[in-house]
Amino acid sequence: MRKGCAVKKTDVDLIVGASILVAICILIFGVLWLKEASLSRKMVDYAVLFPDVGTLQVGDPVMINGVTKGSVKNISLRKSDVAVILELDKSVLVTDSCRITIQNIGLMGERGVGLLYSERGTVVKPVQGKDTTFSRGSFDTGIAEAMAMLGTVLAEVQTLAGNLASIVEQTVGDSSFIPLFKEIVARLDTVVLAVQDLLGENRSAIDRSIDNLQAISEEAKLLLERNSSGIDSMIADGEVLTSRAVLIAGTVDTLTRSVRTMLDRFQDPESSVGKLLRDKELYRDLKTTVADLDTLVRNVREDALKLRIKFGFGKKRK
Repeated sequence: MRKGCAVKKTDVDLIVGASILVAICILIFGVLWLKEASLSRKMVDYAVLFPDVGTLQVGDPVMINGVTKGSVKNISLRKSDVAVILELDKSVLVTDSCRITIQNIGLMGERGVGLLYSERGTVVKPVQGKDTTFSRGSFDTGIAEAMAMLGTVLAEVQTLAGNLASIVEQTVGDSSFIPLFKEIVARLDTVVLAVQDLLGENRSAIDRSIDNLQAISEEAKLLLERNSSGIDSMIADGEVLTSRAVLIAGTVDTLTRSVRTMLDRFQDPESSVGKLLRDKELYRDLKTTVADLDTLVRNVREDALKLRIKFGFGKKRK
Protein backbone atom coordinates (compact mmCIF):
# COMPACT_ATOMS: atom_id res chain seq x y z
CA MET A 1 0.00 0.00 0.00
CA ARG A 2 2.76 2.43 0.84
CA LYS A 3 4.58 1.66 -2.42
CA GLY A 4 1.45 2.33 -4.47
CA CYS A 5 0.84 5.64 -2.69
CA ALA A 6 4.42 6.73 -3.34
CA VAL A 7 4.08 5.95 -7.05
CA LYS A 8 0.85 7.94 -7.29
CA LYS A 9 2.43 10.86 -5.47
CA THR A 10 5.40 10.89 -7.84
CA ASP A 11 3.13 10.87 -10.87
CA VAL A 12 1.16 13.79 -9.49
CA ASP A 13 4.36 15.77 -8.90
CA LEU A 14 5.51 15.08 -12.45
CA ILE A 15 2.19 16.19 -13.89
CA VAL A 16 2.20 19.38 -11.79
CA GLY A 17 5.81 20.16 -12.73
CA ALA A 18 5.15 19.52 -16.41
CA SER A 19 2.05 21.72 -16.26
CA ILE A 20 4.02 24.56 -14.65
CA LEU A 21 6.79 24.23 -17.25
CA VAL A 22 4.27 24.27 -20.11
CA ALA A 23 2.55 27.32 -18.58
CA ILE A 24 5.88 29.17 -18.32
CA CYS A 25 6.68 28.38 -21.96
CA ILE A 26 3.23 29.54 -23.05
CA LEU A 27 3.70 32.74 -21.03
CA ILE A 28 7.09 33.47 -22.58
CA PHE A 29 5.92 32.84 -26.13
CA GLY A 30 2.74 34.77 -25.45
CA VAL A 31 4.69 37.81 -24.25
CA LEU A 32 6.96 37.64 -27.28
CA TRP A 33 3.94 37.35 -29.54
CA LEU A 34 2.17 40.27 -27.88
CA LYS A 35 5.25 42.47 -28.29
CA GLU A 36 5.51 41.30 -31.90
CA ALA A 37 9.08 40.28 -31.25
CA SER A 38 10.93 37.48 -32.94
CA LEU A 39 13.95 35.63 -31.64
CA SER A 40 15.43 35.60 -35.10
CA ARG A 41 14.95 39.35 -35.72
CA LYS A 42 18.01 41.58 -35.30
CA MET A 43 17.57 44.96 -33.60
CA VAL A 44 19.71 48.13 -33.76
CA ASP A 45 19.62 51.31 -31.70
CA TYR A 46 19.08 54.90 -32.86
CA ALA A 47 19.53 58.02 -30.71
CA VAL A 48 17.04 60.86 -31.00
CA LEU A 49 16.91 64.22 -29.17
CA PHE A 50 13.49 65.60 -28.18
CA PRO A 51 12.66 68.93 -26.49
CA ASP A 52 10.15 67.07 -24.29
CA VAL A 53 8.87 63.49 -23.97
CA GLY A 54 5.74 64.00 -21.86
CA THR A 55 4.59 60.65 -20.46
CA LEU A 56 6.78 58.53 -22.78
CA GLN A 57 8.22 55.49 -20.99
CA VAL A 58 10.70 52.73 -21.68
CA GLY A 59 9.00 49.94 -23.63
CA ASP A 60 6.56 52.18 -25.50
CA PRO A 61 6.20 51.23 -29.18
CA VAL A 62 8.04 52.80 -32.11
CA MET A 63 5.90 52.84 -35.24
CA ILE A 64 7.11 53.30 -38.82
CA ASN A 65 4.20 54.81 -40.78
CA GLY A 66 1.82 53.23 -38.25
CA VAL A 67 3.48 49.78 -38.20
CA THR A 68 5.23 48.80 -34.96
CA LYS A 69 8.90 48.08 -35.69
CA GLY A 70 10.54 48.57 -32.32
CA SER A 71 10.32 50.06 -28.86
CA VAL A 72 11.82 52.72 -26.60
CA LYS A 73 14.96 51.32 -24.99
CA ASN A 74 16.25 54.18 -22.84
CA ILE A 75 15.35 57.76 -21.84
CA SER A 76 17.87 60.20 -20.35
CA LEU A 77 18.48 63.91 -20.01
CA ARG A 78 21.08 65.54 -22.27
CA LYS A 79 21.52 69.20 -21.26
CA SER A 80 18.25 70.96 -22.17
CA ASP A 81 17.02 68.08 -24.37
CA VAL A 82 15.91 64.52 -23.72
CA ALA A 83 17.89 61.71 -25.38
CA VAL A 84 15.78 58.68 -26.34
CA ILE A 85 17.30 55.42 -27.56
CA LEU A 86 15.00 53.67 -30.05
CA GLU A 87 15.42 49.95 -30.65
CA LEU A 88 14.37 49.27 -34.25
CA ASP A 89 14.40 46.40 -36.67
CA LYS A 90 17.68 46.32 -38.58
CA SER A 91 15.80 46.14 -41.88
CA VAL A 92 14.54 49.71 -41.35
CA LEU A 93 16.99 52.27 -42.77
CA VAL A 94 16.49 55.62 -41.02
CA THR A 95 17.48 58.72 -43.03
CA ASP A 96 17.93 62.32 -41.95
CA SER A 97 14.78 63.27 -43.85
CA CYS A 98 12.57 61.00 -41.70
CA ARG A 99 10.24 62.87 -39.37
CA ILE A 100 10.34 61.51 -35.80
CA THR A 101 7.55 62.61 -33.44
CA ILE A 102 6.36 61.60 -29.97
CA GLN A 103 2.63 60.99 -30.47
CA ASN A 104 -0.40 60.33 -28.31
CA ILE A 105 -1.71 56.78 -29.02
CA GLY A 106 -4.34 56.32 -26.28
CA LEU A 107 -7.19 58.05 -24.49
CA MET A 108 -5.40 57.72 -21.15
CA GLY A 109 -2.29 59.59 -22.28
CA GLU A 110 -0.32 56.63 -23.64
CA ARG A 111 2.61 57.66 -25.77
CA GLY A 112 4.58 56.22 -28.64
CA VAL A 113 7.23 57.31 -31.12
CA GLY A 114 6.01 57.76 -34.68
CA LEU A 115 8.47 57.80 -37.57
CA LEU A 116 7.29 59.06 -40.96
CA TYR A 117 9.59 57.17 -43.29
CA SER A 118 11.35 58.77 -46.24
CA GLU A 119 14.02 57.26 -48.48
CA ARG A 120 15.48 60.66 -49.39
CA GLY A 121 18.50 62.05 -47.61
CA THR A 122 21.50 60.46 -45.95
CA VAL A 123 21.22 57.19 -44.03
CA VAL A 124 21.68 57.68 -40.25
CA LYS A 125 24.17 55.34 -38.63
CA PRO A 126 22.94 53.24 -35.66
CA VAL A 127 24.47 53.67 -32.22
CA GLN A 128 27.83 51.91 -32.08
CA GLY A 129 29.53 52.26 -28.71
CA LYS A 130 30.59 55.84 -28.05
CA ASP A 131 30.06 56.84 -31.69
CA THR A 132 26.53 58.23 -31.35
CA THR A 133 24.75 60.26 -34.03
CA PHE A 134 21.72 62.08 -32.63
CA SER A 135 18.73 62.79 -34.83
CA ARG A 136 16.33 65.61 -34.03
CA GLY A 137 12.72 64.80 -33.11
CA SER A 138 9.60 66.80 -32.23
CA PHE A 139 6.95 66.56 -29.52
CA ASP A 140 3.23 66.45 -30.34
CA THR A 141 0.98 67.81 -27.58
CA GLY A 142 -1.62 65.27 -26.54
CA ILE A 143 -4.41 64.68 -24.04
CA ALA A 144 -2.15 64.72 -20.99
CA GLU A 145 -0.78 68.17 -21.85
CA ALA A 146 -4.27 69.41 -22.68
CA MET A 147 -5.54 68.23 -19.29
CA ALA A 148 -2.59 69.94 -17.60
CA MET A 149 -3.39 73.19 -19.40
CA LEU A 150 -7.07 72.88 -18.47
CA GLY A 151 -6.38 73.99 -14.89
CA THR A 152 -4.67 77.18 -16.13
CA VAL A 153 -7.53 77.87 -18.53
CA LEU A 154 -10.12 77.39 -15.78
CA ALA A 155 -8.21 79.77 -13.50
CA GLU A 156 -8.14 82.41 -16.25
CA VAL A 157 -11.86 81.89 -16.93
CA GLN A 158 -12.58 82.31 -13.22
CA THR A 159 -10.60 85.56 -13.17
CA LEU A 160 -12.45 86.77 -16.28
CA ALA A 161 -15.80 85.90 -14.71
CA GLY A 162 -14.84 87.83 -11.56
CA ASN A 163 -13.86 90.90 -13.63
CA LEU A 164 -17.11 90.67 -15.61
CA ALA A 165 -19.13 90.43 -12.41
CA SER A 166 -17.32 93.50 -11.03
CA ILE A 167 -18.09 95.45 -14.22
CA VAL A 168 -21.75 94.44 -14.07
CA GLU A 169 -21.99 95.49 -10.43
CA GLN A 170 -20.44 98.88 -11.21
CA THR A 171 -22.77 99.52 -14.18
CA VAL A 172 -26.07 97.69 -14.41
CA GLY A 173 -26.05 96.66 -10.76
CA ASP A 174 -25.53 100.25 -9.59
CA SER A 175 -28.81 102.09 -8.83
CA SER A 176 -27.44 105.39 -10.21
CA PHE A 177 -26.48 103.86 -13.56
CA ILE A 178 -30.04 103.31 -14.85
CA PRO A 179 -31.15 107.01 -14.65
CA LEU A 180 -27.84 108.10 -16.19
CA PHE A 181 -28.24 105.58 -19.01
CA LYS A 182 -31.80 106.76 -19.66
CA GLU A 183 -30.63 110.38 -19.77
CA ILE A 184 -27.88 109.49 -22.25
CA VAL A 185 -30.37 107.65 -24.46
CA ALA A 186 -32.77 110.62 -24.32
CA ARG A 187 -29.99 113.04 -25.32
CA LEU A 188 -28.95 110.75 -28.15
CA ASP A 189 -32.56 110.60 -29.33
CA THR A 190 -32.72 114.42 -29.26
CA VAL A 191 -29.51 114.68 -31.29
CA VAL A 192 -30.84 112.20 -33.87
CA LEU A 193 -34.10 114.17 -34.23
CA ALA A 194 -32.15 117.45 -34.61
CA VAL A 195 -29.99 115.91 -37.33
CA GLN A 196 -33.05 114.59 -39.12
CA ASP A 197 -34.70 118.03 -39.01
CA LEU A 198 -31.50 119.68 -40.25
CA LEU A 199 -31.24 117.26 -43.15
CA GLY A 200 -34.93 117.69 -43.99
CA GLU A 201 -34.70 121.48 -44.06
CA ASN A 202 -31.55 121.54 -46.17
CA ARG A 203 -32.30 118.60 -48.46
CA SER A 204 -32.48 120.77 -51.57
CA ALA A 205 -29.24 122.60 -50.73
CA ILE A 206 -27.46 119.31 -50.07
CA ASP A 207 -28.74 117.93 -53.37
CA ARG A 208 -27.50 121.03 -55.20
CA SER A 209 -24.11 120.74 -53.54
CA ILE A 210 -23.84 117.11 -54.60
CA ASP A 211 -24.87 118.04 -58.15
CA ASN A 212 -22.28 120.83 -58.20
CA LEU A 213 -19.57 118.48 -56.98
CA GLN A 214 -20.51 116.00 -59.67
CA ALA A 215 -20.43 118.72 -62.34
CA ILE A 216 -17.03 119.95 -61.09
CA SER A 217 -15.64 116.44 -61.20
CA GLU A 218 -16.92 115.93 -64.75
CA GLU A 219 -15.44 119.29 -65.87
CA ALA A 220 -12.15 118.40 -64.25
CA LYS A 221 -12.19 115.08 -66.03
CA LEU A 222 -12.87 116.76 -69.40
CA LEU A 223 -10.13 119.31 -68.71
CA LEU A 224 -7.64 116.57 -67.99
CA GLU A 225 -8.67 114.65 -71.10
CA ARG A 226 -8.31 117.75 -73.33
CA ASN A 227 -4.91 118.70 -71.94
CA SER A 228 -3.50 115.23 -71.48
CA SER A 229 -0.87 115.80 -74.17
CA GLY A 230 0.19 119.10 -72.58
CA ILE A 231 0.36 117.48 -69.18
CA ASP A 232 2.45 114.66 -70.62
CA SER A 233 4.83 117.14 -72.22
CA MET A 234 5.07 119.08 -68.94
CA ILE A 235 5.90 115.87 -67.13
CA ALA A 236 8.51 115.02 -69.77
CA ASP A 237 9.99 118.55 -69.51
CA GLY A 238 10.03 118.15 -65.75
CA GLU A 239 11.96 114.92 -66.11
CA VAL A 240 14.45 116.62 -68.44
CA LEU A 241 14.83 119.56 -66.04
CA THR A 242 15.30 117.12 -63.21
CA SER A 243 18.06 115.30 -65.08
CA ARG A 244 19.72 118.63 -65.92
CA ALA A 245 19.42 119.74 -62.31
CA VAL A 246 21.07 116.51 -61.26
CA LEU A 247 23.93 117.17 -63.70
CA ILE A 248 24.28 120.75 -62.46
CA ALA A 249 24.26 119.58 -58.89
CA GLY A 250 26.98 117.07 -59.74
CA THR A 251 29.05 119.78 -61.41
CA VAL A 252 28.59 122.11 -58.45
CA ASP A 253 29.57 119.30 -56.12
CA THR A 254 32.73 118.66 -58.15
CA LEU A 255 33.54 122.40 -58.17
CA THR A 256 32.97 122.57 -54.43
CA ARG A 257 35.34 119.68 -53.85
CA SER A 258 37.94 121.34 -56.08
CA VAL A 259 37.66 124.66 -54.21
CA ARG A 260 37.83 122.83 -50.90
CA THR A 261 40.94 120.98 -52.07
CA MET A 262 42.51 124.28 -53.13
CA LEU A 263 41.70 125.89 -49.78
CA ASP A 264 43.12 122.89 -47.96
CA ARG A 265 46.32 123.27 -49.96
CA PHE A 266 46.45 126.99 -49.09
CA GLN A 267 45.97 126.18 -45.41
CA ASP A 268 48.53 123.37 -45.45
CA PRO A 269 51.75 124.83 -43.94
CA GLU A 270 53.86 122.28 -45.84
CA SER A 271 52.62 123.33 -49.30
CA SER A 272 54.39 125.93 -51.44
CA VAL A 273 51.49 128.37 -51.32
CA GLY A 274 51.19 127.91 -47.56
CA LYS A 275 54.88 128.55 -47.07
CA LEU A 276 54.69 131.71 -49.23
CA LEU A 277 51.68 133.00 -47.33
CA ARG A 278 53.33 132.35 -43.94
CA ASP A 279 56.86 133.66 -44.87
CA LYS A 280 57.30 136.92 -42.96
CA GLU A 281 60.67 137.70 -44.59
CA LEU A 282 59.07 137.45 -48.02
CA TYR A 283 56.34 139.83 -46.86
CA ARG A 284 58.92 142.37 -45.64
CA ASP A 285 60.95 142.01 -48.84
CA LEU A 286 57.86 142.54 -50.98
CA LYS A 287 56.87 145.57 -48.91
CA THR A 288 60.41 147.03 -49.24
CA THR A 289 60.43 146.30 -52.98
CA VAL A 290 57.08 148.03 -53.46
CA ALA A 291 58.33 151.07 -51.50
CA ASP A 292 61.55 151.20 -53.58
CA LEU A 293 59.52 150.83 -56.76
CA ASP A 294 57.26 153.68 -55.67
CA THR A 295 60.34 155.86 -54.99
CA LEU A 296 61.81 154.90 -58.33
CA VAL A 297 58.61 155.83 -60.12
CA ARG A 298 58.51 159.22 -58.41
CA ASN A 299 62.16 159.84 -59.28
CA VAL A 300 61.57 158.88 -62.87
CA ARG A 301 58.59 161.20 -63.06
CA GLU A 302 60.60 164.12 -61.56
CA ASP A 303 63.59 163.46 -63.84
CA ALA A 304 61.35 163.25 -66.87
CA LEU A 305 59.72 166.56 -65.91
CA LYS A 306 63.14 168.17 -65.54
CA LEU A 307 64.25 166.85 -68.91
CA ARG A 308 61.08 168.17 -70.54
CA ILE A 309 61.59 171.60 -69.03
CA LYS A 310 65.22 171.58 -70.04
CA PHE A 311 64.50 170.50 -73.55
CA GLY A 312 61.63 172.96 -73.80
CA PHE A 313 63.63 176.03 -72.73
CA GLY A 314 66.87 174.99 -74.35
CA LYS A 315 65.59 175.10 -77.96
CA LYS A 316 66.92 177.92 -80.13
CA ARG A 317 64.42 180.01 -81.96
CA LYS A 318 64.94 180.57 -85.63
